Amino acid sequence: MSRGTAVCVILVACTLIAAPGCMPKMTIEEMKATMPQRPAELDRLNDFVGKWKYEGEAKMAMLDEPLKTWGTGETTWNDSRWFIEGRSMFNMEHFGESQGLETWTYDIKTKKYRSTWVDSMGMSGTGVATYDEKASKWHMKATSYGPWGKSTMKGWVHFPDPDTMEWWMAEFQGFMKTMEMSGTGKRVQ
Repeated sequence: MSRGTAVCVILVACTLIAAPGCMPKMTIEEMKATMPQRPAELDRLNDFVGKWKYEGEAKMAMLDEPLKTWGTGETTWNDSRWFIEGRSMFNMEHFGESQGLETWTYDIKTKKYRSTWVDSMGMSGTGVATYDEKASKWHMKATSYGPWGKSTMKGWVHFPDPDTMEWWMAEFQGFMKTMEMSGTGKRVQ
């Protein structure tokens, strides 16, 4: 072992030994007092809560004709109302059904909504969203990973009334747009 490496190892070891002693001691009550309060912004996610029926179309870069899409979904609050969970069944003409699971919450620090999802086509991803109060519109960006590689998405959701959702999204691999989808959802319960 070289002298420089040995010095680095000793410094790291000393830091790891000393670090636990630097943490302040707290009582349970003091620690509870530092816990964040549920932000009011989470209530905006009520827009998505309920049972939905969707229909729309997908335009894929490699196909000349648009494909019909349809599906159902149900989104509920978790018990603490800190996040919503959504389960969906999605169909694309000629390609059959896929199932999906997503979560949404609010990031207090960045003042953005965060989402995660997985589906039965091998895709998983994360996204961020903001709500534009003046336009009454959600704006979203996401990154997903799956059998076809990494892709990015941008889109929006608008609620013209509490029981109707209109949406649009475009998916890209690098700078190439691979798909564009649009549609509507109707709350069924």
